[in-house]
Amino acid sequence: MADLAAAYAEARQGLVGLVQGCDAAALARPVPACPDWTVHDVVAHVTGVAADFVHGGYFLGSVDAWRDDRLAAERDAWTAGQVAARRDRPVAALAAEWAGWAATMEPMLGGAAPLPAGSPAWLRSAPVADLAVHLHDVRGALALPGDRDAAVTALGLRIYARWLGQRLEARGRPALRLRAGGREWVEGAGPPAATLAAEPFELFRALSGRRSADQLRSLAWDGDPAPYLDVLAPYPLPPSPLLEG
Repeated sequence: MADLAAAYAEARQGLVGLVQGCDAAALARPVPACPDWTVHDVVAHVTGVAADFVHGGYFLGSVDAWRDDRLAAERDAWTAGQVAARRDRPVAALAAEWAGWAATMEPMLGGAAPLPAGSPAWLRSAPVADLAVHLHDVRGALALPGDRDAAVTALGLRIYARWLGQRLEARGRPALRLRAGGREWVEGAGPPAATLAAEPFELFRALSGRRSADQLRSLAWDGDPAPYLDVLAPYPLPPSPLLEG
């Protein structure tokens, strides 16, 4: 897989640059993709993810939370704790804290340093995919689209597509052919029963829970989308369409 460390560092620096230029009103703006959080809260979350990663405290149940309500509640409590612990800290302090954790974390992401003891293999890519999602969540909240061709966005799509394949197999659903950016591949086991085609950014946002059920149905499907809609994303879908310029 492409350089996870470099993609993460680029996205981290990009997000910090975005929010350091925000006034208090912009930082307090609700994030439509994460309606319980403000822009400031999202920065607190990704900073907390880095801290927990380095400390070996990343919530390992997150990978199965899509099919277990108890794990989903524990995941939400974990992320809420990250936000609450940093709610009163200015963005500059969050950026400094995040950079401090990143100095240890990014070599781990790139394979130059070992992961925390007992970490599963998937942990190396998890913070990269999470940051890819939240970078665009913040851009959407600030009405500042960008980074759609960034390395972290491409990696986010690959990681979430691979996770989709695991969910399809776990649920005994047919494989799905995906088409995006001139590339075609299959996720899941066995012959695909349908094809989903979209621009890479749109497919990434669909697979990461940033599109409503109606938006998912309206994508370019060749075949019946019904067997896929409830597992296409690992998180609850937005109740209404999420529009990003």
